[in-house]
Amino acid sequence: MSILNKIRFSIAIRLSLIFSLVFVMVVAIIYLAVVPQLENNLTNQKKSDVGRYASLFSESFLAAENQGASPVYLDLLTQEYAERADARILFMDSAGNLVADSLKGQAYNPNDYSIAKSAIYKRSPLTNVVNLNDGRKYAMSAVPVASGSRVVGVIVVSQSMSGVESAVSLVQRLLAIAAGVALVLALVAIYLVSHFLARRVRGIEAGALQIAQGDFDTKVPVGSQDELGQLAGAFNEMGSKLGSAFARIDVEKKRAKLLLDDLSEGVIGIDTEGLVIVANPAAERLLGKEIRPPSPLGECVPEEIFDLWNSMSAEHPQREDTFVLEREQALAARSSFLSDQAELSSLIVIRDVSQEVKLERSRRDFIANASHELKTPLFSLGGFLEILQDEDVEERTKKEFIATMREQVDRLAGLARDLLDLSRMDSGAMSVHATRVGIKEVVDSVAREFAAQQVNSDPRVDTANLPGGLAAICDRDRTAQLVRILLDNALKYSPPHSTVTVRGAANDGAVIFTVANQGPGIPKEELNRVFERFYRGRSAGRVRGTGLGLSIAYELARLMNGNIVAECADSGAAFTVTLPANGSPVRAGAPM
Repeated sequence: MSILNKIRFSIAIRLSLIFSLVFVMVVAIIYLAVVPQLENNLTNQKKSDVGRYASLFSESFLAAENQGASPVYLDLLTQEYAERADARILFMDSAGNLVADSLKGQAYNPNDYSIAKSAIYKRSPLTNVVNLNDGRKYAMSAVPVASGSRVVGVIVVSQSMSGVESAVSLVQRLLAIAAGVALVLALVAIYLVSHFLARRVRGIEAGALQIAQGDFDTKVPVGSQDELGQLAGAFNEMGSKLGSAFARIDVEKKRAKLLLDDLSEGVIGIDTEGLVIVANPAAERLLGKEIRPPSPLGECVPEEIFDLWNSMSAEHPQREDTFVLEREQALAARSSFLSDQAELSSLIVIRDVSQEVKLERSRRDFIANASHELKTPLFSLGGFLEILQDEDVEERTKKEFIATMREQVDRLAGLARDLLDLSRMDSGAMSVHATRVGIKEVVDSVAREFAAQQVNSDPRVDTANLPGGLAAICDRDRTAQLVRILLDNALKYSPPHSTVTVRGAANDGAVIFTVANQGPGIPKEELNRVFERFYRGRSAGRVRGTGLGLSIAYELARLMNGNIVAECADSGAAFTVTLPANGSPVRAGAPM
């Protein structure tokens, strides 16, 4: 035999093996398409049969239950129907307990029939294939036996799946025999056409096209170590390396995307043309708009951030600033150039600093207002002392000066007490001693303090609508301090000859009382700020005060597991306090 014939014979064998593998794959595909479908159809038929039997027999069991049939009769009934259906039939009561069994005396495991309890719970028929604890497989149907709206029991019909398994096994054997015969015939045909060596070349060509489309797992058969085999081996190695390289790139991209998506800071990448080519979800959330790359940066970010990015230069490759935008949103933006980053030439990182800006503003306002409140009485006292020290002052004027100085000292003392209370609340050093406290008793006591200082034209405090039986779980002294602040605030802003009313009631485990006056009221836009420290609204006018009272009242209410809310009524303002009546935390209630 010549060398050429040996080569052709070797090629024929190898092609036969290749086509054998292909044939096996085809048979496997046919098997996966036919056998599971057949098994599924047979299983569905079996489930349909047991479901039909269960529904049919449930009517007889309902009639038997309504007639008060004995367990012996029910056993006989299950045996009769079991012979007709060639199945095991069980009847259980509404609690899932076995009442009758067509195979009475045989093994019964309640865990195998959990479908019955599910049918009772859902009040509807259930059919399924169940694997028993002994490894056998059964088709089961459970149908609730109901009399009107009352479920009296459930009937369970179960048939073995062994018949289905036998049919599937037979089909499998037939497929295997047919595949074997077909494979032999195919090998003979392949051997006769083995001279078509061009198929190997076309296989390599097809593999190259698949790799070009991104399928780097493509492999072509190497065969022998002839020229075509060496070419195929080199081709496979190239595909593996390309696949590994692109897989690493894909992993890095996914990691980068995952990091960007998880960042709370917004990240925006810009190319050399000023187009946004990447933006993470945080950037869209902070800017309040959807960003669809590629888009011009000026259309994606506020003008302030765009100007910050545009101001970068070789001398200033990194710029950062904080901007307060609409809705009092504050954003800190940092823009910087990137080097050796291919498409990306610059990066903008955005962070929400609204809370930090608000806290800093509150800190500055607090210090400024506290300094102002301290400075005014101190300067006044210093001026009076200089006059009293350096000049001869009449006795009457001296008494007036001393009275005014006493007022300023009282003002300083009150401010110091308020600041001390706030400081103790902030540090958690202020404690409360909760007891059962009568609210009307506390309010009347505080009202008498103000009554002693009033003249005929001053506003009056009316507590007639405050029930005497109201009792809250709170600190008596702190509650009196809270009421004193609210009454003082209401009286200051009430016109002459008007009335400040205090009313209350019990509501859902809480005590609610409201202090309302007939003053100028509170503008709606100021309602959410009345409890801020040192805040005094436009309606304050010439009314003296530090702006700390309502802040302390708010903190006292929260310290006692309560709450306080402000509302603008038709005439005047109302402050509603909610305190627990049983020692548990409560939510703010509606104004009385």
